Amino acid sequence: MKKIILYIAQSIDGFIAEEDGKIDFLLNTDIDANAENKEDYSYSKLMKDIDTILMGRKTYSQISEELSPND
Repeated sequence: MKKIILYIAQSIDGFIAEEDGKIDFLLNTDIDANAENKEDYSYSKLMKDIDTILMGRKTYSQISEELSPND
C-alpha cells in the first residue's frame, strides 16, 4: 500500500494563496535568483520519493504558465 503525504505551503493566516491567487509569500526575494546557496526546504528530497502528484487545475496552470513556463 502506498503512503499518502500532504505537502502544502500556506501563509500564517492559513491560506494557500492570496485572494488574487498570488503566492509571493512563498518566494524568497532576499536571495539572488542565480545564487547557488538557496535554501531547499526539503522539496527536492520529497520529490525523489514521489511517483504520483494530485493537484487542482488552477495550481497546475500557475506552475506551468507562471512559475516554470520553460520547464
